[in-house]
Amino acid sequence: MKTASSETMGAHDSGGSNLPAMPPDGKPVVLHYTGYTVDGGGILAVVRALVGEGRFHCLLGVNPDFQQRGRPRLPLWHGPPIRGERIDPLNALRALRVAWRVRRWLRGGAGRIFHGHSRAGLLVALWLALLGERRVIVTVHVFGRQRWFYRRAAALLGERLYWLGPAMKRHYRIGAETWSGCLPDCVPNTAVRPVRSRPPHPVVIFGCVGGLVPVKQWELVIRALACLPREMPVRVVHAGREDGSAASAAYAARLRRLGDELGVADRIEWRGETGDMVSFYEGIDCLIVPSPWEASSVAALEAVAAGVPVLAAETSGTRDLVECCEGGWLFAADSAEALGQRMLTLARGPDLPAWRRNDAALVKFTAAHAAAAHAAVYRSLLGR
Repeated sequence: MKTASSETMGAHDSGGSNLPAMPPDGKPVVLHYTGYTVDGGGILAVVRALVGEGRFHCLLGVNPDFQQRGRPRLPLWHGPPIRGERIDPLNALRALRVAWRVRRWLRGGAGRIFHGHSRAGLLVALWLALLGERRVIVTVHVFGRQRWFYRRAAALLGERLYWLGPAMKRHYRIGAETWSGCLPDCVPNTAVRPVRSRPPHPVVIFGCVGGLVPVKQWELVIRALACLPREMPVRVVHAGREDGSAASAAYAARLRRLGDELGVADRIEWRGETGDMVSFYEGIDCLIVPSPWEASSVAALEAVAAGVPVLAAETSGTRDLVECCEGGWLFAADSAEALGQRMLTLARGPDLPAWRRNDAALVKFTAAHAAAAHAAVYRSLLGR
């Protein structure tokens, strides 16, 4: 798909692009809407992996001041400003403005589909459904605290609302905890590498990947590290940056102070934004996903695909990956002591070098498989 001439479209554009209403190849044209301002994170990585399979055309729905950094570069659909990860009355009104714009875009071609992501995507999808639009689906990517709202949304959207995995159904107490009605995250097929033999390292390195924001609960890792004997050859390496907000900057400073206070600052490396994630995963022995609020950690999926096991909170959505693909181990959520004990066991015992994933199950999380599942959903919306 050629994207150069359609990559940037005016914020006041009604949503057109150089893609025809129905391309000659007959593939659907999907508006993957996030309402984001910043390019990055798991959702956009998954969208790019899906589009790379070429089963459908794609526009990325974002805020007017969005600056595209990721690859491959995608055609952009700019909507009215909205907060991508907020559900409240004011953001619902912003979503209505977006929905009216999307509605005009949908009616510009019979092969067009709206696919909402993030909280903003859900709000817009709900307005579109109330406005009578049928070519609308949404994927929920979060363990939201407003569970009642998500249950209402599921009742309104029915089979047009998708989860990432069974753990999300458990969190929201909706339906059977099966993979039915789920569209899991994925990684590019080329990201899957054989699990290599790992000779015992003189130092066991636990990795962390993600933004420096409170919901990630990186303080648990610092406190867990402080639970380990000082002589234990264990280090933690973190890849990720602040998100530009004052809250994120304050949280990052708080983490560094905590490391100093607990005497483990010399055992933690804060690398910031890391461009070469292949080398990062090659350099760690296990990835830690501490937050129980991770609905599906793309970093965990990337790690398992790269041949690195994960250690995740047992109530998080990452549990689905761990159980389905034998992707690692779990620990009691919100417990630094439990995390520290698991780290100690892995550093001293045979489980880490003996780990092997379930390659047959991992196929479910590859772009080829996921794109085929998405394409089938889109065809059903178009009555094909």
